[in-house]
Amino acid sequence: MQGPESVSKGCFGFRPKSPPGKKRNKQIAPNPLKIFSNEIWNIQYTNIWSEIENKLESTGDNVTEALLNELLEFIDSSEISDQIPTAALLTGINLPDHGTLFEQLIRKIKNVKNVSHSVALLSSSECYSIKLAIEKTVSHLISGITTETEFDESDEDSDENENVRREKTIKKSHCTMPSLLQWYQTDDIISPSKRVKLNRSKKGKLIIIIKDFEAVSSKVLQDFIHILGGYVNRLPFILVLGIATTLSSIADNLSHSCISRLALKPFQAQPSVYFLNNTLNKVFLTPDCPFQLSGKLFKFFTNVFLFYDFSVNRFTQGIKYCVMEHFREGGASVSLLCCFEKDLEKNISKMDRTHLDAIRRINSFKAYLEKIKDEKVVDLLLNDDEFTKKEILKLMKQLRLTIKEFYLSLQILHLFVSQLPSAPLGVQLRELYTLAMTNDITKTDDYKECRQLLEFQAKDQLLLKIDLILKILKENEPLLKEFYDKLLNWKSKLENAGLNQVKRTPVKLEIRKRSQLKQKVMEMGCTSQTEFEQVRKNVLDFIMFESLGNSLQPVSVATKWCLWEVVILVESDVRYRVVPRIRAPIHVALNNPFHYLQCNCCKITTNEQIPATMPDICIVYKLHLENRFLINMYDWLQSFNVIVDPDNANDGKISQEIQARFTQAVAELEFLGFVKSSKKKTDHMERLTCGGAVNCF
Repeated sequence: MQGPESVSKGCFGFRPKSPPGKKRNKQIAPNPLKIFSNEIWNIQYTNIWSEIENKLESTGDNVTEALLNELLEFIDSSEISDQIPTAALLTGINLPDHGTLFEQLIRKIKNVKNVSHSVALLSSSECYSIKLAIEKTVSHLISGITTETEFDESDEDSDENENVRREKTIKKSHCTMPSLLQWYQTDDIISPSKRVKLNRSKKGKLIIIIKDFEAVSSKVLQDFIHILGGYVNRLPFILVLGIATTLSSIADNLSHSCISRLALKPFQAQPSVYFLNNTLNKVFLTPDCPFQLSGKLFKFFTNVFLFYDFSVNRFTQGIKYCVMEHFREGGASVSLLCCFEKDLEKNISKMDRTHLDAIRRINSFKAYLEKIKDEKVVDLLLNDDEFTKKEILKLMKQLRLTIKEFYLSLQILHLFVSQLPSAPLGVQLRELYTLAMTNDITKTDDYKECRQLLEFQAKDQLLLKIDLILKILKENEPLLKEFYDKLLNWKSKLENAGLNQVKRTPVKLEIRKRSQLKQKVMEMGCTSQTEFEQVRKNVLDFIMFESLGNSLQPVSVATKWCLWEVVILVESDVRYRVVPRIRAPIHVALNNPFHYLQCNCCKITTNEQIPATMPDICIVYKLHLENRFLINMYDWLQSFNVIVDPDNANDGKISQEIQARFTQAVAELEFLGFVKSSKKKTDHMERLTCGGAVNCF
């Protein structure tokens, strides 16, 4: 494939400036789902996710409300002095979620009654020079426009909104500290066209938020703080520093003279894991949620959160994409059944013969048909659509009841085992959910270990937990009604149990393992037990195995539950679109460029072929796969020369053009992370990847 003669040649286009007074229509990006706007699955998906987003927003506001109230109280109580009041907000390393937190803070500051605070929000990209930092700060404070999203997109092209925007736009030449002082003292805004008078009932404070403190240059920060310190007696500045690491980063980035100008007060935000647990417990891991995540898919998303980005926003966006794919692949039949329980009966009434046929093809529904009587099968498959709808409604209500009992049992189990030593089943509810949705949790070794640890509970501790369980069951009545009645009887027996010795009958046990031998020895050494110990053992067996054992069966595994495929988001290739496998496509592109370019000059029949018409980086990459750990640069160049210039290869001379092409290709390969310079041998390159097969990536 022949490239251009020189990369220095090119064309550059410049958009002409709009004439004065003429509006430039801003093009809005097209909605990729617009073509599906009339599809039933898209309508159902949009309705469901809009309600979930409302819950997510209210949940996030409740978590950050206490922190934001403390910050607002600090801002109101700060007074003008020789030092700048500074709030050091420890936000944690979940950088993608910081924007939401600062937007909530700005919204809360601007909603203060009878006081008009001005806010400037700065990022590291706006602070690469002191001049730009001052310009952005003054522009935000005077105009009142902190972010572009403060204008409603629907009114973006309206004349009134355009006039307001034009009046609030400040020239860069006027974005200086003297202009800010003049504006604050005289209530005048210097605009491009005229001076606009502001009628404010009460002047507020000038709040400057630097949301990524560590990413800003130390020199720019120090100069910025010194400039603000020169005006602190005349302008009520307040700094809010978003710190992702620790407070020591302030001392690392600022000098002593600069820190002495700040009156620091630290504020600790909740850790990102707390946000995740709160979001899951109140939005997703609830029986009210219309869809449920399978154990493997849920574990995948939590692992991405814990080991990569700590971003709750990306976690929810990943789930959103999986829900959308679940609705799209399932079609209208799945969309009508995967809904809130209050809409279930209405959606089933909308089903036609096509939707019912799609339901009949679901594997769990087929298994259900095999278990029922023959005459009923005929009605469900062929004859009566109304009868089929009633049967589907009954099955879906039964499935929803099963899910409710599953979550209630999970909550009881979490209450019982979360505080045990070493927490074999985990501390958080999400850990229990992952285990319970993957396998039968009652048959795991960790579950049996928890059962053994509970036998060391004192009487008052056990009674306290039983009281909490009874309270939970009472709140969720009539779920697990039989469990509630029996537990009341066991509680009375436990309260009346004394410490009198009761003869213990040894259990005959066939010894096959070391653990069984240990249990046999313990039984031989302890031939009797108290009445309380015996009742405690029976109570624990009743709770852990008899009652919770049935309701903790994973819905997606228990074949007796019909239509579970409708509400369970199972693991599929969708997750690789949310968190893509990057190195595998790169390997395919470099090893076989025809896969993406679709040009005949790069077409190969076997992986061992290396045509001269391939891009240089592809040739170099395929040659480097033939080596192991160290690659001799001279041999590598000779092989490259034999392929791209076979006519002159026998002379032993390599042209400067070939050397330049080889050097550039190796540099690109090094940039991609496949090779690096070796410290052992200066004329060698060190290979950084294994094998070369896609499975290695």
